Amino acid sequence: MAIRSIIESDLSGKPDATTATFGLGDTWYEVDLTAEEQKKLEDALKPYLKVGRKAEKTASKKQVVPDTTAEERDRIREWARKEGYEFAERGRIPKKVMKAYDEAHNIDRSKKR
Repeated sequence: MAIRSIIESDLSGKPDATTATFGLGDTWYEVDLTAEEQKKLEDALKPYLKVGRKAEKTASKKQVVPDTTAEERDRIREWARKEGYEFAERGRIPKKVMKAYDEAHNIDRSKKR
């Protein structure tokens, strides 16, 4: 059995569309367009593309999440509360708590990656 996917244009609803991606400001957009509609978009943008320049990739801030198990996080929370740290019952354990726990238990997480 074969499964066919048909992408329809977001503008006209016509079949055989493909996804076009473009950015403006700090926002990226995707729109499904037929070949004719995509050509119209490119023609509309030509004057800007002609005088524009490609933007350099900006370094995105990568979120660093320590490798911990649920059990270890429970132990960290329990230890931190006994040590007088106050923080939410759920969610991310504050960095200062993780750092204090690691220092108290001689854990170097930088070597675990």
